[in-house]
Amino acid sequence: MEGVVLSKMHELGRNDLKVIWISHAHYDHYGSAARLRELTGAKIGIHPADADALSRGSSPLGTPRSYGFIYLFLQPIAKLIRPLPPVTPDFTLEDGKSLRGYGLDAIILHTPGHTPGSSTLLLGDGTAFASDLLGSVSQPHLQKLIATDWQQLPASLKHLQAANPTRVFAGHSHRAIPGDAFIQLGT
Repeated sequence: MEGVVLSKMHELGRNDLKVIWISHAHYDHYGSAARLRELTGAKIGIHPADADALSRGSSPLGTPRSYGFIYLFLQPIAKLIRPLPPVTPDFTLEDGKSLRGYGLDAIILHTPGHTPGSSTLLLGDGTAFASDLLGSVSQPHLQKLIATDWQQLPASLKHLQAANPTRVFAGHSHRAIPGDAFIQLGT
């Protein structure tokens, strides 16, 4: 996957990757982070509650619901095909802390439930990258497949809504959810 990131950067005329924020310690969200750091010198950050899992090369899924059980079977196969390397973060940030010192106008919002350290990256322009707090296959919705703490998800959604983002990206969707529609999103 690092090739996809580097190719897109090249397409945009960029070669200045300074920071890689890991939204949570799951296989599909940090599998290429170590290689990208090696190639670019970028610093890797994560919320402290997921730092240990990242450092161990772990990807704790939690409890599945609905079709989430599929991940319990697929993850071990993916790890056999492409082992997940341990990644020691360069730094950790708590809720409300800024990434400005790393060259990015953004703050971290701790939005746990999917994992203990799940976080949302909120850019200065109001764009939020909510990762797997949300799903958005057909309609935007709160995570409903896997979580380490299902009871935390509604509070995490409210925490992000209180930040009043202008648009929100779910972890596995290319479509932005407009801020006014996101504020109306229920649990």
